Amino acid sequence: MKLPLFFQRRFLPMWVTLSFGTFADNTLRQALLIGIPAGIIPVPLFSKPDDAIPVIGTLLPAAILIFSSVSGQLADKYETSMMFRRTKATELLLMLTAGAAFAFGWGGLAIAMLFAMGAQSAFFSPVRVSAMPKYLEVDELVRGNGLCNAGLFSFILLGYLVGGTLIVLPDGGTMVAAVLVSASCIGLVAALFAPHAAANAPGLKLSFNGFHQTWMMFSHVFNARGVAPPLFGSAIFYFLSTALTVAIPLYGRDALHATPIVWAALNGFFAIGAGLGAVTAASLSKRSSGLGASTTAILGAGVISIAIYFLTPYAAGTPEAPLTLGMLVSSSGGRILVAALVLNAALSGVYIAPLQAAMQRRAPREVRARIMAAGAFAYAAFAIPGSLSILAITRTGADPRLAFVGAGIAMLTVAGVMIYRRKTLPAGLYDEMLTARPHSSAI
Repeated sequence: MKLPLFFQRRFLPMWVTLSFGTFADNTLRQALLIGIPAGIIPVPLFSKPDDAIPVIGTLLPAAILIFSSVSGQLADKYETSMMFRRTKATELLLMLTAGAAFAFGWGGLAIAMLFAMGAQSAFFSPVRVSAMPKYLEVDELVRGNGLCNAGLFSFILLGYLVGGTLIVLPDGGTMVAAVLVSASCIGLVAALFAPHAAANAPGLKLSFNGFHQTWMMFSHVFNARGVAPPLFGSAIFYFLSTALTVAIPLYGRDALHATPIVWAALNGFFAIGAGLGAVTAASLSKRSSGLGASTTAILGAGVISIAIYFLTPYAAGTPEAPLTLGMLVSSSGGRILVAALVLNAALSGVYIAPLQAAMQRRAPREVRARIMAAGAFAYAAFAIPGSLSILAITRTGADPRLAFVGAGIAMLTVAGVMIYRRKTLPAGLYDEMLTARPHSSAI
């Protein structure tokens, strides 16, 4: 009896390496974000500990921007399972160092290791994303991306909970260190079981001229038919999701008048919704590219984002009587707001998986990893201004609910573009699944 795709060797090791690497990254990041302002982790390089927080928020995307031009070349040049093993072995070394930093209270080193993990992610991402068309059949890509995204969002949430909870406990630094090393060990063991898959371009001559290679990466994107629209459509997701994630504490404090635990719970609701959306995307029909569902999802997410602006007052507390988590989930207005937040994130999860599959499906094999590296570069490049866009609220004292209105308008605009493309370029956007299942390059 054939096992479901999730449990097959061509998928499960890849999923485990992604999920536990994501968990380790976010445990490290959240432990820093909670530990520094709480005074648990010293940061001698900053006169004010709070000044380290915005720096930490940019470290992961900044590292991806710096190293993507090289990482895509390596992923195209070398065999896939070997690259899995090497990137995960590097992760283990970095997490051993980060663990020592937490255990001994070396805050500067812990921050440096977060940047190093961003660099490691920059090398791992194009390997993993470009491996999927090797391991999976064409009609399995949407399902595979949905399952990967479900793991991604679930383990982001788990990392938030573990990193933020452990660091405030007695001997929390030591416990965080143990978790980081354990997660990396699991990822490395899983990588040992990844099937062999031939290199895309073994004769590729490596270049370390970052500016030139970044230009070349995006040249490949625009020269490959139909790749640029889903790539930039996915990048917009990262812009909006980052902006809303950063805005949530302000929204919880100034619009909901809620306690800090509610702020954390709101981001948790987003992660849960995104995971549910990714699972839904994984169940889409094999016979469809899923892009129709993607269009409908982003349209619905836009409407709900704007609706959150109007729903908020019915759930909010007051400065004199702040909204608690119990009050949020026990009142009808609070439950409706939570449902709207979860559904908004779920629809966003449905939106992105078909776009990722379209990129993988359409990218020419010989430059596929470099195109995926260009995608990682674009996601990071969009995430940074997504975070900085919230300065429009912090610097002006504007109502944080406006972040949802702005995101909703952007989502509706994206939906309009996709509908227009559906009517004018149906073959370019809604390509049909191949009826014949091509032989996979994974052995």
